[in-house]
Amino acid sequence: MNKYRLFIDIDEDSRWMWRIEDPLWDNLLPLIRMEARRLAGLYPLGDTATIHRSDHGWHIQFTKAKLTKETEKTLMTTTLGHHGHIHFSLKIGDTAIRWSKTPLPGSHKPYLREVMRFG
Repeated sequence: MNKYRLFIDIDEDSRWMWRIEDPLWDNLLPLIRMEARRLAGLYPLGDTATIHRSDHGWHIQFTKAKLTKETEKTLMTTTLGHHGHIHFSLKIGDTAIRWSKTPLPGSHKPYLREVMRFG
């Protein structure tokens, strides 16, 4: 049976929870950590999550998760991730997002912000 890892895309201003109060100060990291802990407590996602910073948001990846496709789909509908990413992921049956050196002119590759351990 195939097993899948979960990838969540959280863009700034994609939901009310992710609104930035001060664009000069990145105050969303505690909320991103909270979302990773919440999901790790609800589902068997393994003991590690990586948090990446992108141009206009965040990525959470559970690198050791071994989910069935049905569990992955269920999880996507319960995340606080970007609605567009959730819709697209459910439509194509994959939570991955394109990662490249420069997705758009002037942007940077998402960089690793931290590794969280659970358990």
